[in-house]
Amino acid sequence: MSTETQGSTQGKDGVAHHNVKIPIWVLSPQEEKKARKNLKTFTYEKCGEYVQAMANCAKQHGVKVFPSCSAERDKMKECLMFYQLDEKYLDEQRNLIVVKKIEKLEERLKQQKAQLK
Repeated sequence: MSTETQGSTQGKDGVAHHNVKIPIWVLSPQEEKKARKNLKTFTYEKCGEYVQAMANCAKQHGVKVFPSCSAERDKMKECLMFYQLDEKYLDEQRNLIVVKKIEKLEERLKQQKAQLK
């Protein structure tokens, strides 16, 4: 299977596009945004216990949350930053999007071949 896809002459946004080959692994701005959103969800899943501890501390201390919950905040921040700053986790999310794009293209190709038969 080719790793390139043919660019369309007009996108969904109504803007004309050049008919050029674009590598499949190039993500659109929307796909990049989705990868980052997926990373955020992934990060909060991995750091759920620290986020929950911070939330519980905040509920207990109300207005005095900042001086009282600094230990919980620091642990939560350390965990969140570990996943969000390491590029390999964002690359993992990007790769998942690329795999989905490839699967969609393969499915479309199967359908086109079936219609030709």
